[in-house]
Amino acid sequence: MTNRFESDEMENGKLLAGRLAYIKPTDSDEAHRLGLIPAHVELPDGMKLYVLHAEDGSVLGFTDGYASAYGAAVQNELTPVSLH
Repeated sequence: MTNRFESDEMENGKLLAGRLAYIKPTDSDEAHRLGLIPAHVELPDGMKLYVLHAEDGSVLGFTDGYASAYGAAVQNELTPVSLH
């Protein structure tokens, strides 16, 4: 097994570069800071959101459930990886 990617495509069932998506849990304050939620929209205290990020860190989307974020990544042919 190798820890490096050798090309930009799928080959022999191996995950290769350009197809990862990161799922990061965040709270409402961070969601506001990222601009995901407009400033005038209030979320319940302690609400957790799951943000789906591309490899370059850009936000692809967000949801209130981990399973939804995971499913969105898979449906878009991305390999989801959890960040803590």
